[in-house]
Amino acid sequence: MADWKQWVIGGALAWPSDDWNYYRDLFLAWPFLLGSIVAVSSLFGANHNYRFAAKVAAFSVALLLLAKERFVLVGVTVGFVSVQSLWSFCIKGEWLGLAIGILSGVSLILFIRALADHKLKYKLNPTAGKTIVDLFVGMSSFGVGMIIFHYWRS
Repeated sequence: MADWKQWVIGGALAWPSDDWNYYRDLFLAWPFLLGSIVAVSSLFGANHNYRFAAKVAAFSVALLLLAKERFVLVGVTVGFVSVQSLWSFCIKGEWLGLAIGILSGVSLILFIRALADHKLKYKLNPTAGKTIVDLFVGMSSFGVGMIIFHYWRS
Protein backbone atom coordinates (compact mmCIF):
# COMPACT_ATOMS: atom_id res chain seq x y z
CA MET A 1 0.00 0.00 0.00
CA ALA A 2 1.31 3.45 -0.92
CA ASP A 3 2.25 5.97 1.73
CA TRP A 4 -0.24 8.89 1.55
CA LYS A 5 2.16 11.28 3.32
CA GLN A 6 4.70 10.83 0.55
CA TRP A 7 2.05 11.61 -2.07
CA VAL A 8 0.62 14.67 -0.33
CA ILE A 9 3.65 16.20 1.34
CA GLY A 10 6.56 14.56 -0.45
CA GLY A 11 9.95 15.80 0.70
CA ALA A 12 8.73 19.33 1.39
CA LEU A 13 9.44 19.10 5.11
CA ALA A 14 12.89 17.53 4.75
CA TRP A 15 15.86 19.39 6.21
CA PRO A 16 18.10 20.57 3.36
CA SER A 17 21.19 20.50 5.54
CA ASP A 18 22.31 19.19 8.91
CA ASP A 19 24.74 22.10 9.34
CA TRP A 20 23.34 25.15 11.13
CA ASN A 21 25.78 27.40 9.23
CA TYR A 22 23.57 26.89 6.17
CA TYR A 23 20.52 28.26 7.97
CA ARG A 24 22.51 31.16 9.42
CA ASP A 25 23.76 32.13 5.96
CA LEU A 26 20.27 31.73 4.53
CA PHE A 27 18.88 33.96 7.27
CA LEU A 28 21.57 36.61 6.73
CA ALA A 29 20.99 36.76 2.96
CA TRP A 30 17.96 39.06 2.90
CA PRO A 31 19.14 41.60 5.51
CA PHE A 32 22.50 41.80 3.73
CA LEU A 33 20.86 42.27 0.34
CA LEU A 34 18.42 44.87 1.66
CA GLY A 35 21.18 46.68 3.56
CA SER A 36 23.38 46.81 0.48
CA ILE A 37 20.54 48.17 -1.63
CA VAL A 38 19.61 50.79 0.97
CA ALA A 39 23.23 51.87 1.39
CA VAL A 40 23.80 52.26 -2.36
CA SER A 41 20.49 54.02 -2.92
CA SER A 42 21.16 56.39 -0.01
CA LEU A 43 24.50 57.31 -1.56
CA PHE A 44 23.39 57.71 -5.17
CA GLY A 45 19.68 58.48 -4.78
CA ALA A 46 17.95 61.84 -5.01
CA ASN A 47 18.25 62.43 -1.25
CA HIS A 48 21.91 61.98 -0.37
CA ASN A 49 21.88 60.79 3.22
CA TYR A 50 25.51 59.92 3.83
CA ARG A 51 25.22 59.30 7.57
CA PHE A 52 22.39 56.80 7.13
CA ALA A 53 24.23 55.16 4.21
CA ALA A 54 27.35 54.76 6.37
CA LYS A 55 25.34 53.18 9.20
CA VAL A 56 23.60 50.74 6.86
CA ALA A 57 26.86 49.91 5.07
CA ALA A 58 28.51 49.15 8.43
CA PHE A 59 25.53 46.94 9.31
CA SER A 60 25.88 45.10 6.00
CA VAL A 61 29.60 44.58 6.54
CA ALA A 62 28.88 43.20 10.03
CA LEU A 63 26.37 40.77 8.51
CA LEU A 64 28.92 39.77 5.91
CA LEU A 65 31.47 39.04 8.64
CA LEU A 66 28.93 36.82 10.43
CA ALA A 67 28.33 34.67 7.36
CA LYS A 68 30.39 31.60 6.63
CA GLU A 69 29.87 31.71 2.84
CA ARG A 70 30.68 35.34 2.18
CA PHE A 71 31.27 34.83 -1.53
CA VAL A 72 27.73 33.62 -2.11
CA LEU A 73 26.23 36.67 -0.37
CA VAL A 74 28.41 39.10 -2.29
CA GLY A 75 27.77 37.35 -5.62
CA VAL A 76 24.00 37.36 -5.16
CA THR A 77 24.03 41.04 -4.19
CA VAL A 78 26.17 42.08 -7.15
CA GLY A 79 23.94 40.07 -9.49
CA PHE A 80 20.82 41.67 -8.06
CA VAL A 81 22.27 45.17 -8.43
CA SER A 82 23.29 44.40 -12.01
CA VAL A 83 19.84 43.16 -13.01
CA GLN A 84 18.00 46.00 -11.27
CA SER A 85 20.20 48.73 -12.72
CA LEU A 86 19.88 47.35 -16.25
CA TRP A 87 16.12 47.11 -15.71
CA SER A 88 16.16 50.75 -14.63
CA PHE A 89 17.97 51.68 -17.82
CA CYS A 90 15.63 49.69 -20.06
CA ILE A 91 12.38 50.89 -18.45
CA LYS A 92 13.20 54.42 -17.28
CA GLY A 93 16.04 55.26 -19.64
CA GLU A 94 18.40 56.29 -16.84
CA TRP A 95 22.00 56.35 -18.02
CA LEU A 96 23.32 55.90 -14.50
CA GLY A 97 21.54 52.55 -14.45
CA LEU A 98 23.40 51.51 -17.58
CA ALA A 99 26.75 52.53 -16.10
CA ILE A 100 26.13 50.73 -12.81
CA GLY A 101 24.72 47.71 -14.67
CA ILE A 102 27.79 47.38 -16.87
CA LEU A 103 30.21 47.77 -13.96
CA SER A 104 28.36 45.35 -11.71
CA GLY A 105 27.78 42.89 -14.58
CA VAL A 106 31.46 42.79 -15.50
CA SER A 107 32.42 42.36 -11.84
CA LEU A 108 29.83 39.57 -11.52
CA ILE A 109 31.23 37.73 -14.55
CA LEU A 110 34.77 38.04 -13.15
CA PHE A 111 33.51 36.93 -9.74
CA ILE A 112 31.80 33.85 -11.19
CA ARG A 113 34.89 32.89 -13.18
CA ALA A 114 37.10 33.24 -10.11
CA LEU A 115 34.83 30.98 -8.06
CA ALA A 116 34.18 28.32 -10.68
CA ASP A 117 35.64 25.54 -8.51
CA HIS A 118 34.37 26.87 -5.19
CA LYS A 119 32.85 24.28 -2.87
CA LEU A 120 30.43 25.15 -0.10
CA LYS A 121 31.69 24.87 3.45
CA TYR A 122 28.63 22.93 4.57
CA LYS A 123 27.01 19.82 3.19
CA LEU A 124 23.60 19.93 1.59
CA ASN A 125 21.18 17.04 1.37
CA PRO A 126 21.01 16.29 -2.38
CA THR A 127 17.60 14.63 -2.14
CA ALA A 128 15.89 17.50 -0.29
CA GLY A 129 15.99 20.22 -2.95
CA LYS A 130 14.10 23.39 -1.97
CA THR A 131 11.81 22.75 0.94
CA ILE A 132 9.34 24.53 3.18
CA VAL A 133 12.13 24.94 5.73
CA ASP A 134 14.09 27.03 3.19
CA LEU A 135 10.99 29.06 2.45
CA PHE A 136 10.27 29.67 6.13
CA VAL A 137 13.85 30.75 6.93
CA GLY A 138 13.99 33.00 3.85
CA MET A 139 10.64 34.66 4.48
CA SER A 140 11.35 35.21 8.17
CA SER A 141 14.72 36.69 7.20
CA PHE A 142 13.03 39.04 4.73
CA GLY A 143 10.49 40.08 7.37
CA VAL A 144 13.16 40.76 9.99
CA GLY A 145 15.18 42.75 7.46
CA MET A 146 12.18 44.86 6.51
CA ILE A 147 11.34 45.52 10.16
CA ILE A 148 14.93 46.52 10.95
CA PHE A 149 15.14 49.00 8.09
CA HIS A 150 11.64 50.34 8.65
CA TYR A 151 12.34 51.28 12.25
CA TRP A 152 15.91 52.33 11.56
CA ARG A 153 14.82 54.83 8.93
CA SER A 154 12.30 56.59 11.16
